[in-house]
Amino acid sequence: KTPGLDRCHCFSILCKRRRGMDGNTQQRPEQSLNIPDEVLSDLCQWAMDYCLDTYGHLPGFDGMDLEGLDIDDDGDGDEPNFPWTADMRRGDMHMSREPRTHADIDAAIACYKRAGEMISRQEYADEWGECQLSLGCAYVEREDEGEAREDSFDTAIHHLNAALEVLGQASYPGEFGECHNQLGTIYLERSRGNPPDNMAAAIESFQKCMEVYSDIDHPAERAEVQEKLQEAYHEATGLIEDAEGGYDDADFFDR
Repeated sequence: KTPGLDRCHCFSILCKRRRGMDGNTQQRPEQSLNIPDEVLSDLCQWAMDYCLDTYGHLPGFDGMDLEGLDIDDDGDGDEPNFPWTADMRRGDMHMSREPRTHADIDAAIACYKRAGEMISRQEYADEWGECQLSLGCAYVEREDEGEAREDSFDTAIHHLNAALEVLGQASYPGEFGECHNQLGTIYLERSRGNPPDNMAAAIESFQKCMEVYSDIDHPAERAEVQEKLQEAYHEATGLIEDAEGGYDDADFFDR
C-alpha cells in the first residue's frame, strides 16, 4: 500500500473505533485497547489532514454523519458538496479545538484562504461571505503582539467588511451580528490609528450588533455585547476628558 492509502485506511479504522461502529455496543474498541481519547483524536486528525491535503475529501465518509470526531458537519446528506467544503470544514475543526494553539489558528487561516480562492463571489456570494467572516474571526483570534497584532487586526477588518458586503442584516442577521461584534472588539482593542475614531467605530459596530441580538433569541451574546459597549463608552469618555482642548461628544456619538 502507498502511504496515502495507509492513512486513508487508518482514518477509516480510527473513525469506526471512535464511534463504536464495530457492533460492540457495550464498550468502544479504543476503550478496550486502552487508547486515550485525546490520542485517538490526534491520530484521526493526522490521518484526516493527509486525506484532505491529498484528495480534497475523506475517502469512504462522503455524506456520513461525523458526530464525535470533532469535525464540523451537520450530517445533512442533501447539503451540496462544493470543492471548497472540505477546506471550510477543516478550518472550522482547527478553530474548534480545545485547547486551541497558535498553530491551529494558522492552519485554519490556511484552510479558509484555500477555500476562498475556489469560491466565486459572483456565483456563490453567500458562501464567499461566510468564508470572509471565518477568515476575519480567525485573524482576530491570533495571539500576536505589537505590530504583528495590529497587522492581524487590519487583515481581520478587511475580511469582515468584505463579508458585510454580501451578508446583510435582513437575510443573515446572525452573521451580520457576528461581523459587527468582531469589528467592535477589534476597534476597542486597537492601538493603530486615531483613538477617538477607533472608539467611535467600536460603538457603532456594537450598536449594530445589538440590533440583531435580542434578549429572547441571543441573551448571552447580547449581554456580552452590552458589556463591551459600556466599555467603549467609558473609553470614549476618558479620551474626551484627557484630550487637550477637549473633543465634542459628537466626535464619538454622532457619527
